[in-house]
Amino acid sequence: MTSAPADGPAISINTLSLPSASLGAHIEMVRQLGVTAISPTLEAVIEAGPAKAAKMLRAAGLAVATLTHRAFGFASSDETRAAYERLDATIAIAAQIGAGTITFTTGGRGALTWLEAANRFAEAIAPCAERARQAGVKLSLEPTSHLYADASIAHGLMDTVTLARGAGIYLGIDVFACWFDSDIEEAIAAAGPYVALVQVSDYVAGDRGLPCRAIPGDGMTRLDRLIPLIHATGFRGYYDIEVIGPRIEAEGAESGLARAIQWLRGAIPAN
Repeated sequence: MTSAPADGPAISINTLSLPSASLGAHIEMVRQLGVTAISPTLEAVIEAGPAKAAKMLRAAGLAVATLTHRAFGFASSDETRAAYERLDATIAIAAQIGAGTITFTTGGRGALTWLEAANRFAEAIAPCAERARQAGVKLSLEPTSHLYADASIAHGLMDTVTLARGAGIYLGIDVFACWFDSDIEEAIAAAGPYVALVQVSDYVAGDRGLPCRAIPGDGMTRLDRLIPLIHATGFRGYYDIEVIGPRIEAEGAESGLARAIQWLRGAIPAN
C-alpha cells in the first residue's frame, strides 16, 4: 500500500481535474506538475490494463493516492450482488497498481429510511471490507452533495463518520462536500481515526451549478482553518486536489493545478 512521502506535504492530483486523455498522458501531466502521487479513475486503469498501468506509474515515480471507484449499490439484493463483484474486482486492481485507498460512494437508498439504509450498507459491504483489509487497501467512503442522493446516503461529514464506523471502513474528507456543515469542527475530530484521504477544492460565492469547484485559496471554504484541524487529528496522508468544472477549464489545468499545489504546500502544516 502506498504511503505519504517522508519529506514535504503529501499532495496528489486527481485525474478528474485533467482534460480527457489516456492514463499515460495523465501520468505525464502529473509528473510534470511535480507532485508525488496521482489518483486515477478505475475506468482509465482498466482501459490501459492494470499491469501496464502499474509499469507506467513505477516508471514515472508516482504513487497512487486513491483509485476512484464511484458507487456501491446496496438498496436491493440484485444491486448488492453486482456491487460486490465490481468492488471485489476493484480491490484486486488497486492492490496490483499499489493504490493506498479506493474512493467510493454508498449508492442510493431507494425506499429505505436513512437508518435502514445505513444498516444494510454496513451488512452489504462487509465481505468487501474484509477483502480490502487482506489486500492492504483502505475503502474510503466520501461525502457528497445532496444533489447526488441517487448515488450516496453520505452527505454531511458526521453521517459519513457514522457510516464508516458502522461498516468498519475508512473515509475521505471531500472538503467541497462538507465545509459548510454546522458541526464541521466536531465532525473532523470524530473522523480522525478513519480518515484515509482528504480531497481539496474551493467554492466561490455565487456559483450555483455543479460541478463548480475552484482552485484552493480562491474561494470561501476556509481551507486555511480546516486543513490544520484535519492535521491536528493525526492525519498524515495525501491531500488530493480534485478541481472540476468551468473555472479550471477556463484557466487551464496546468496553470490552475500549479497554483493549487503552491497554495497547498503553504497551507499543510510542516509536522
